Amino acid sequence: MKKYITDIKWLIILQVVFDALFSMTIAAIPYLQKLLFDNILDRGVKWVFVLAFLYLACVISGSIFIFISEKCSWKGAIRFEMSLKRDFFKAISRYSYQKFSAKDIGEYISIQGNDITALEQDYLTPLIAIIKSINMLIIYGIFLFFFVDWRIALTIFLASLIAVFVPKITSKTLSKRRNIYLQQMGRYVSRIKDFWEGFKLINSRTRGCIEYEHEKVLRKTADKRYHFGRFKVLTNIINSMVMDFVGVSSFIVVGILLLKGDITVGTGIATFGYIGAFIDPITNILYCINSINSLKDIKVKVLEYINYNEPITLISKRKFDSDIVFDQVSVHYDNFSLKDFSYKFAKGKKYALIGHSGSGKSTILNALMKYIKPETGDIRIDGIDIGTLDIANIICCINQHEHIFADNFMNNASVFSSYPTNKVTGIVKNLNLKQLDTIQNKQNCQQLSGGEKQILSIVRMLTADTPICLMDESLSAIDTNTTENIQNSLISIKDKTIIMVAHKLSKQQLEQFDETILMESGKILQIGAYSDILKERKFEKAQTIS
Repeated sequence: MKKYITDIKWLIILQVVFDALFSMTIAAIPYLQKLLFDNILDRGVKWVFVLAFLYLACVISGSIFIFISEKCSWKGAIRFEMSLKRDFFKAISRYSYQKFSAKDIGEYISIQGNDITALEQDYLTPLIAIIKSINMLIIYGIFLFFFVDWRIALTIFLASLIAVFVPKITSKTLSKRRNIYLQQMGRYVSRIKDFWEGFKLINSRTRGCIEYEHEKVLRKTADKRYHFGRFKVLTNIINSMVMDFVGVSSFIVVGILLLKGDITVGTGIATFGYIGAFIDPITNILYCINSINSLKDIKVKVLEYINYNEPITLISKRKFDSDIVFDQVSVHYDNFSLKDFSYKFAKGKKYALIGHSGSGKSTILNALMKYIKPETGDIRIDGIDIGTLDIANIICCINQHEHIFADNFMNNASVFSSYPTNKVTGIVKNLNLKQLDTIQNKQNCQQLSGGEKQILSIVRMLTADTPICLMDESLSAIDTNTTENIQNSLISIKDKTIIMVAHKLSKQQLEQFDETILMESGKILQIGAYSDILKERKFEKAQTIS
């Protein structure tokens, strides 16, 4: 957290300095009241106007100082939050897919939207408030000690020391309860995200049960918040009682000194003004310490995300020279196994992976994309283990439900200009699809139909211009004629190695591939031209193609 505070240090210094100037103007007011009561009879009406002028000057200058301080405070808080959110997003974007998918997306959203904002509001702001409050105590202490009475100042100071140790009693429990609440908030965000993504399933038959499921997680979240809030209220009451002790102690000392005639009435009145001014910053310090302590776990969690680094430095590969080799690759799920899969995909060839659902086709692509890690065996590109490679420049993979951003056509096709935008026009022209006229004019491409989204994802793949293209059911929602036109365009690209998982392609379309691989239960059942596979009894038994 030190890095983020250092980044805004000048804004912090400015707000602390101007807040200190503001405190000086406020601290002068009880002293002016003392002068009024102690000297009014001797100096007359003129003295009242002199003091009134000084009072007004304190008020005006104080308003200017606090405005500048608060302006710096807002700027600093916004920059702090932006820096944390920026670094958190960058850190997560550098995760491997395996690490990223180990947690629910809702948790990342909750941290980005809730936890980091909480760090700004309940960590940074209270931290600076403590510094300001200490400044106020010092300034009020000087006025009280030198201009009022040193005995009263000493009494307030000693009583205040007791208050400083109170937050240590409650900080651990407060932090734990807040962390439990924020974790539950993350689960609530995940559940809401899940419900809204399934909005098509909400209708008159399902609405009641879905609302009931929402109510359950909502109540649980509210319960966790209540438990945190209840303990926070108790903590604040304890702090308030401690501050009342400071006030009572000062009240007794002032009363005794007045009875003895050691202080004037003006001094007594000023003292009570300073007691209030003294109690406020101490109360603020106690509240801020509790607030900071309650976020200890959250701070650690956010920084762990930001500071995590993938242990392996990947080699950036930009050319594909010869082949992709699967060597005895095995992957196991609950009810599925890809068993000792071995195959060589040669450069420039077009491959179709066919077989019923669950036969292992998508697993092959996911392993090649490093979305999953094989339990045994190796995958090599040009003889190099893919575990050591950054494959972004040589492989692009699109699937049946490829993500489309809520943005315009060009930003989706180029992934916000990550890929060369000057290629898009030529790609659109070569595909020559009438649907692209509609797609190109869409400002929010998430509103496209399923087939239009798949066409857009193919444009994106071609814009990425990688030598290896993986397609997992990426033509499934497109009509037959358009599918045929797209496949003809893809097959005609000589320098592309294409591996396509297919269910709905016709016999004529499948015969265009150099090789067809028939999968069954995680194993290769047959390899060859589709026309040859058709003749085999193994194909008839598999019953894979519609």
